[in-house]
Amino acid sequence: MAVLSKWMEVSIPYKCYEVIHTWEPDCNLVAVEAGGIAFYQALKLYAPLYLVTYLLKRQFTLQATIHSVRNLLISSSFLGYYGFYLNLFSCLTRKLMGRYYNVFSSYFPAFAASFLCYFVERENRRRALAVYLANAATETALRMGVSRGIIKPYPNAEVYLFSVTMAAFFYFIKKWGFSDDAVGGIIKFLFGKDEAKRKIEHESRKKSRHVANQDLLQKTSNGITSADDFRVTLATFFHKICSSKHNSCNHTSTCIMYCLEGFFRPFLMGYFALSVIRCLSMRKELILSPSLFLSLLTDKRNFNLGLFLGGFGGTFKIFNCLLRWCIGKDLPIYAVPAALLGGLCMKFFPSSTISLYCFWKLLELGYLSGIEAGILPHVKGFKPLLFSASTALLLHASALEPHNLKPSYWRFLQQITNNRISEFNRRTLDIFGTHASKMRPDFWPKLDHRCTSQRFKEIAVLWLTP
Repeated sequence: MAVLSKWMEVSIPYKCYEVIHTWEPDCNLVAVEAGGIAFYQALKLYAPLYLVTYLLKRQFTLQATIHSVRNLLISSSFLGYYGFYLNLFSCLTRKLMGRYYNVFSSYFPAFAASFLCYFVERENRRRALAVYLANAATETALRMGVSRGIIKPYPNAEVYLFSVTMAAFFYFIKKWGFSDDAVGGIIKFLFGKDEAKRKIEHESRKKSRHVANQDLLQKTSNGITSADDFRVTLATFFHKICSSKHNSCNHTSTCIMYCLEGFFRPFLMGYFALSVIRCLSMRKELILSPSLFLSLLTDKRNFNLGLFLGGFGGTFKIFNCLLRWCIGKDLPIYAVPAALLGGLCMKFFPSSTISLYCFWKLLELGYLSGIEAGILPHVKGFKPLLFSASTALLLHASALEPHNLKPSYWRFLQQITNNRISEFNRRTLDIFGTHASKMRPDFWPKLDHRCTSQRFKEIAVLWLTP
């Protein structure tokens, strides 16, 4: 009750038109317009993605075409309904309460709109959407905590979080195999599937390599009797690693080739992927100035992503092979030190988004595994509640403290609202102490004062007077 009363202490006595939808005084018209704009912008955003998916599937039948168009319309409708309900509930809440009360006029309307629209989206996208938005909301909450002085930034925190998360992820993969989700698919694509759950080998294959392995172990045990023998044994040990593979290794090539591939394959994928993305994002600038193409290809950030992915893959495979040669068999626990050390390569390309997304996917994987094992209870409605709470936090921040949103997410909101979200009268929202107008401190909307209240006119004179 104390927290509730504190939230109710500060309020804004102005109309919706004077604070939120400053471009149109009619609340109903604004809700319909917002829904239409969001639907149209979503069509422009999703159409290329669904087209690429349609072409990659190579199923050019009438049924497949109808299915792709239907999915496009559903996903676009999801954002269209969201734009409609968000504005509708926001205005309705203000009218019922008579004024704006911090979270009551931003968070709760967004939560209600999110919960309703969650069930509009396609069912096979709901879980991934909930996890993605939980990740974005966590990052925003951390930014909000830092700006308030509640959380103290820790150097390289995202690197250490990624390292620990990947150690748990790869242990799971090595012990039980790949999970059927986005992270599992990306790991398999980038780093291969040789380190997944150990394949069942034929006994004759084991025996054929058992003699060579025993010979190496015998030499190692005898080699410690003198310094010369030890050097010879060590040289023999590394010669075998470079020219062959251990009988417990699942990869087909030699260990040295396997480790080199573990570095160069993800390095090239990361480098070329980021180079292509950056070139596409700057296609207009490249047409006007083709000389930018070389500078984009040689940009340090592209190489850093390659070093991050290649360093992780190479380090992980090197330590797995070394441990198999040293101990004589393959164990799931090898994934822990190998991924911990490999994860530190994120230092080349620090990303809190990647770290937090992997962390949330790990929590999801652990929760689902716990349910399957009968250890954890299945909480009905958890996914829509997680989605609603996360989305509401993001929308609450977009209204009261957009400077704490990740820039890419803020650009997405600007695109999906046709830049309407930037036209809020955030100078009136500064009263909540969140520095709402920090990004545009001098912006003042052009209002039709025939539709504004007398109280607002009086205070507006004070704001606009130099």
